[in-house]
Amino acid sequence: MENLKFEKDLVGMQKELLQFAIKLTSDRENANDLLQETSLKVLDNQDKYTVETNFKGWVYTIMRNIFINNYRKVMRDQICG
Repeated sequence: MENLKFEKDLVGMQKELLQFAIKLTSDRENANDLLQETSLKVLDNQDKYTVETNFKGWVYTIMRNIFINNYRKVMRDQICG
C-alpha cells in the first residue's frame, strides 16, 4: 500500500478507533493512550501489511492485541507485585 494512502486511511479511522478503545478500556484517558500506542505500532509495522489484507480489520486486531497484552501485564504485576 502506498505510504500516503496508508497514513490517510489510518488517520481516517482515528475517531472510530477511539470509540473502540473507549469500549475496551472504559476510560477516556486510557483509551487515548491505547489509540496512540496502536497508531504507532501500525505505522512501525506498515511493511508487514499486505494489500490483500483488510486494513480496518488489521488495525483493530493490533489494537485489541495491545489491549490484551497491557491487561495481562497489569494482572501479572498485581499478582506478583
